[in-house]
Amino acid sequence: MKKIAIIITFVIMLTGCRGHDMGKKTKIYTSFYALYDLASDISGGMEDIYNMVPAGTEPHDWEPTVQDMAGLSNAETVFYSGTGMESWIDKVQAALGDTKVEFTDVSQGIEKKGNDPHIWLDPQNAKKICRTITDKLSYIDVGNALYYEENYNACVLKLDALDSKYKKAIGSVPQERRKIVVAHEAYGYLCDAYGLEQIAVEGLNGESEPSPSRVEETVNYIKANDIKCIFYEELGSPKVMQTIADETGCKLLPLDPFEGPASDGEEKDYVSVMEQNLENIMTAIGDE
Repeated sequence: MKKIAIIITFVIMLTGCRGHDMGKKTKIYTSFYALYDLASDISGGMEDIYNMVPAGTEPHDWEPTVQDMAGLSNAETVFYSGTGMESWIDKVQAALGDTKVEFTDVSQGIEKKGNDPHIWLDPQNAKKICRTITDKLSYIDVGNALYYEENYNACVLKLDALDSKYKKAIGSVPQERRKIVVAHEAYGYLCDAYGLEQIAVEGLNGESEPSPSRVEETVNYIKANDIKCIFYEELGSPKVMQTIADETGCKLLPLDPFEGPASDGEEKDYVSVMEQNLENIMTAIGDE
């Protein structure tokens, strides 16, 4: 957070007053990849969408640079999660106050569950996020409002189909088997939506390695509950989960919280990622 305070002066010097050039695409910024993907679907190429957090970086840990702040100052709006995902958002918003950049909280209308910021992992919440994005783009670019609405309707069909797949697959599994052991406590919304129970080795942010006692507790839980697969995340180190897998004989599978790609050039989309997550969850909790 110290970096933000240091660069505020540079932002003012670099940006001055923000103007709007007619005939050019509007610049839209998103605070991390999940919002970038959904906003890109709604925009359909009509806007320039920029994702702020670089590939391979945990959004929880990231802070904007001078260049990021200069780019943000020319944005029409910034879509952010509004659930604590972006620890830097308040200071950035204050620093850019005079540039008239709008910040759009996409968590509007979503019932929050404690401090978990991963609202998008419930497809029904993803629909609400898409609704907020659609409304904002339609306000910014009234002439293309119908186009954005059509894109929103297409997204709704895909998200409802995804939701139905989850309900059908997980609904076929007895409740006592719906337990998943995960690297960090990112799946509260997903679990609540489909009757799963997550056992997390690390907390919500996954910022530090768990204590030896927590690892031992997890190993004992796995053995006592006949867990056959456990999950790691691509953006985090798999070392601890690999140690637990070796100790218990579990298979190690990825479970993607859809926070961002692991490397530059990698393209992900929400539905494909969530379908792969479902496949891996079913491998873990389904019949042999």
